[in-house]
Amino acid sequence: MISGRCAACKYLRRRCPSDCIFFPYFPPNNPERFASVHRIYGASNVAKMLQDTFRFVKIECY
Repeated sequence: MISGRCAACKYLRRRCPSDCIFFPYFPPNNPERFASVHRIYGASNVAKMLQDTFRFVKIECY
């Protein structure tokens, strides 16, 4: 498990899993960043965008 929850998990009041997709982009010390993104796109849409980006980068790298 990651020590400390990311800003997204804190905002959403949930446990931060060890493979949290939000953690690299929304560190615990910057909660305003996630709040702003969540207000515009919503958490599920942001998660989908990050997963799609991760898959694209993974395909391009291999």
